[in-house]
Amino acid sequence: MAEKRYAKNIVTDTREYTPEEIAKMQEMMKDNPIESTVELERLLWMDDTKVKGATFYMECIWLWGGKTTSGTTEEPHVHPFDEVIGFISSDPDNPKELDARMEIILGDETHFLTKSCLVHVPAGMKHCPLTFREVNRPVFFFTLAPISRYGRESESMKSKDAPPLKIPPFKPPPKDKSGSRYSRYIITEPKRHGPPPPPPKAKATHMVSLDGEVSPGAFYVDFVWIWSGDMTMAPEPHAHDFDEMIGLVGWSDKEHPRAINGDVSITIGDELHNIKQSSLVFVPRGLKHCPIEFKNIKRPVLCFTIGNTAQWTHK
Repeated sequence: MAEKRYAKNIVTDTREYTPEEIAKMQEMMKDNPIESTVELERLLWMDDTKVKGATFYMECIWLWGGKTTSGTTEEPHVHPFDEVIGFISSDPDNPKELDARMEIILGDETHFLTKSCLVHVPAGMKHCPLTFREVNRPVFFFTLAPISRYGRESESMKSKDAPPLKIPPFKPPPKDKSGSRYSRYIITEPKRHGPPPPPPKAKATHMVSLDGEVSPGAFYVDFVWIWSGDMTMAPEPHAHDFDEMIGLVGWSDKEHPRAINGDVSITIGDELHNIKQSSLVFVPRGLKHCPIEFKNIKRPVLCFTIGNTAQWTHK
């Protein structure tokens, strides 16, 4: 049977680091040795090397548990694009709490993240190091940007022969009532996009969302857990005037990190695609898609939608 036309838009794996990337990480660790027991699973990767024409970069990782007592996972750097760094709880009984403590530096401020959140990093804003100080139960971790390929500039990279990236200027905002300039970029609440959905027959939690209204200059991001049962998301087929990416991630256990336990499907164009394992789906602007069906969900499925637009709209 011939492969479906839009199967190429669905990514179900990550990518291996190149020898050059591994060498850079090893070099960084010489000056910044890490003492860490954090276990992780690199789950998914999207960019235009995975899907031709994709306008998103995303890496998804399961953090299983452990802690970092010294050293950091990233050096301070900046991007010529906006980025989102996110942490999503896997606890159906307390989904807002990570049961973890992540340390991140934004500008010149240190912040500790303990709740499910999206961290909006505007273009030109220095950020990191990022350190997983304590992970007591699995956390879904990701980095994301509305670009075709990831790129950044740091102090160590400035000594390389490659030309510098064109980094736009970033003006730190004024301090808020708490005295922080950067806490406004840490988003912990959801925002409804579009008309209210029909009451689901599933146990579900709208986790957290972002757009240009929530944080000026941001792009659209929205996360929902479907813990169990049946529901339909976006029941009416529709298209956008922006590119979109849809994520469907199963939460099972360390032995089956990509498994989806239930019947999940998405319609792309005129094709029905059954999703058997965690996936990222690239939907170009103008391509009709949906509904997304969740049936007989036995173990949780995380669904998220991302658009390279400041506001979600459809037609």
